[in-house]
Order: sequence, then structure tokens, then C-alpha cells
Amino acid sequence: MRWLRRRRLDRLLKPVLPGLRRFCRRLCRDADEAEDLLQEAVLAALGRFGKLRHEGAFKVWMHRIVYTVHLDRRDREARHRRRVDAYAQVVALPGATVDPAEARWLGRALATALDALPDLQREAVWLVDVEGLSFTETAEVLGCKRGTVASRVARARAALRQDLAQVAHEVGVLS
Repeated sequence: MRWLRRRRLDRLLKPVLPGLRRFCRRLCRDADEAEDLLQEAVLAALGRFGKLRHEGAFKVWMHRIVYTVHLDRRDREARHRRRVDAYAQVVALPGATVDPAEARWLGRALATALDALPDLQREAVWLVDVEGLSFTETAEVLGCKRGTVASRVARARAALRQDLAQVAHEVGVLS
């Protein structure tokens, strides 16, 4: 039954695909991101295909799915940026005075510093400091002991403070 639904979707998708691709490119302004958006939308359509009432409405239905997926992705990225900015305050540097422009710049520096952490430390510190999980909850998510989470978070925070202090000194946020 599933293969039948996929064949039907493929048949309906073929004539509208060029227009969907153009729409994705207009929304994203980046060809690779547009292809990712289109692929995600087609997968979403496959999952929702039973809700399509009339094949004549397929073109509009697909454009709506593309747009909805685009909005979801944009909201997810905005939430991520807000979390990173909020996290910059969690690991705030003692004695730092940061204006909004510097805070954005430090947020990007923080994202880079987070990416430089070892995976296990980055995952633990993210779950605790950004997502707000307790050490016990984080230990459950990561499948390790609470003490292991505590040490990973402590090492990650120390590394982040060191990296961000160095960046802050370089740009004159800290003297």
C-alpha cells in the first residue's frame, strides 16, 4: 500500500517539481538549502499524503507544505540563535560589559567555541545550560551517570570561559 501511495505522489509531483524548486530557491536564497527544503517537504508530503482530498489541489497543497516546512525551519533556527545568545549570558564573563552588537558577536563566538568542544562535553553542557535539564535528566538522556554529566559540564564550562575570555580580550570587551 505504501509503495502505491509513493508512486501516486511521484506521478503528481513530477509536473509541479520545477515550480516547487523555484519557490524553494526564492524562500532560501541558497541552492543547497533550497534542495534540502524541497526534500524535507516531499518527505512531509509523503507522510501527509492521505490527507490530500483532491488531486487537482495537489499543486497548491505542495506549495503550502513547502512554505510550512520553511517556516518551521526558520523558527527552529531563530530559537537556536536565541538559545545561543541566552547561553552567552549563562557563561557570562566576570567584569564584562557587553552592548547588543557585541553580544551578537559574542554569540557567534560562543557557537564556534561550542562547536570546538568534544562531543560528549558539548552535548552535556547544551542539555544542562541551554535546554534546562537537570544533571540527573541529562544523565538519563545520555545514558551515563550523574557524576559523569557533572564533570563533563564543568570541563565544558571551563573551556568555554577560557575561549570566550580570550575572544573578549581580543576585541576589547574585557581589559
